[in-house]
Amino acid sequence: MIVDHICVNFGASLFQEFFDALDALKLEQNVFYPRNKGHRIVDLETPYRIYSPEILNLLTKVSFSKKRHVMLQEYDPLFHNNKPDIIHAHTLFSDGSLAHYYSKSYGTPYIVAVRSTDIAYFLKYKPWLKSYGKKILDRASFIVFISPSLKKRFNQIFGNNYESKSTIIPNGINQFYLNQDDSHKKTLHTPPELLYVGSFLKRKNVPALISLLENSEARLTIAGEGGRNEKKVLKLIQDNDRISYVGHVEDKSRLVQIYKQSDIFIMASRGETFGLVYLEAMSQGLPVIYSKNTGIDGLFEQGTIGYGVSPGSVSEMAKAIEQIKSAFKNISGNCIKEARNFNWASIAEKYQSLYSRVISSSVPGQL
Repeated sequence: MIVDHICVNFGASLFQEFFDALDALKLEQNVFYPRNKGHRIVDLETPYRIYSPEILNLLTKVSFSKKRHVMLQEYDPLFHNNKPDIIHAHTLFSDGSLAHYYSKSYGTPYIVAVRSTDIAYFLKYKPWLKSYGKKILDRASFIVFISPSLKKRFNQIFGNNYESKSTIIPNGINQFYLNQDDSHKKTLHTPPELLYVGSFLKRKNVPALISLLENSEARLTIAGEGGRNEKKVLKLIQDNDRISYVGHVEDKSRLVQIYKQSDIFIMASRGETFGLVYLEAMSQGLPVIYSKNTGIDGLFEQGTIGYGVSPGSVSEMAKAIEQIKSAFKNISGNCIKEARNFNWASIAEKYQSLYSRVISSSVPGQL
């Protein structure tokens, strides 16, 4: 089986982890990663081929037709050289446009992922692309979503016409977190230790977390930096003896240590893409407070691994903390158990099965 990945987002490390897991299943893979000068340069020795031309710029950002044209030019010789059995387009518009062209021209089947960027950027700021998006979706063998909340947003735009070929396969987390010793018994601190890990973008609602402490005895550790609200947040936490600010933590061993010293992970942001950090925290036994209708919402039953709240709602966050406190040991255990399901090996097997199903049932030109 030969799989061509068209992936403008390969600069994100999670894709490399995914492709590595697929390689362990002995799939032959080729990765087309068009980038601009600001994207991460992937210069790795991998068993799969990576072609990463610097062809994207301000013009291709403004003009989708120009972006599609230059991507087609660069990918065309690769397609004919690779002769893939299936194409995996990792975004609806940027990647899916190429997959659609080669399926229509040569009968190569493809699956397409719908990402938050497709909905929050392309459909919001380039609404005229919706009809083109429907053409890509119509011809795709399967449409993949990383969460129920993203699928729900998609259905609000496109309706339920694609239900029969839609599937949810979430992202995985780095194996490092799953390899940690989970035999430790977490005991709730008094007062509880809350944790936030992330940037200080406005949509992250970090000031609301700080306001939460005004009517709570809880303590809060913040790990992160950057974003439009950074100065505001740093000013708010100044001289607050119940907030510990540790800055940006890149070292995973140090981050695991912070997780294990905390009780509850809390991030009630607006418009979360997926939120791997929730799963990382869960893997270390932390119940999570997350946002409703976005990110991981819908993957778990309410109260199983924590609670969903309205983004930035101080009152709902306070209520969720009390609910978690009353069943902390049980929820903490659920978190460790559920996090194990998000290993890349299992996720890669789901994709392999999907690829095989598509290849075995496809009829060139009749998808």
